[in-house]
Amino acid sequence: MLENNIIYDAYYLINKFNEEKKQVTNMQIQKLMYFFEAYYLNIHPEVDKLYDCNFNAWAFGPVSIPLYKEFRKFGNSAIELTEKNKSDGEKISEDKKKLLNNIFEVFKEVPAMVLVQITHMDDSPWSKVWKANGEKVGYGANTYINKQETKEWFKDIFGK
Repeated sequence: MLENNIIYDAYYLINKFNEEKKQVTNMQIQKLMYFFEAYYLNIHPEVDKLYDCNFNAWAFGPVSIPLYKEFRKFGNSAIELTEKNKSDGEKISEDKKKLLNNIFEVFKEVPAMVLVQITHMDDSPWSKVWKANGEKVGYGANTYINKQETKEWFKDIFGK
């Protein structure tokens, strides 16, 4: 379903970076899409989740497996989009474009490691899951970061 496609949403956001001649890495897009889902849930309180996929608690913060699979080939380098990727990103709703533009404006100058520091704050939803799992990377439900806790944490930290 297009409206619930984290990859297309990420394409849109990555293209925003590219249009402004800014580089964005896999690590950054993971954190930014994590923030985006929380932001979206705060703007649309009638919705329980935006994406069917979960964010797992990994060493450098929240990781969406579909995003990871899509962008891991870039390693720590800037993500490059094809014309088809850009076109797919433009297919998302105007509401999501507007909200992703807001995420871009707030975080466009924030380095990846600062995004990691934000997600690693004491008592963040990521830190709770990370600690509960013995600070080890894993897969499965025990590594999923609770979306409602993330929504509330995001609201507390960023004000919506």
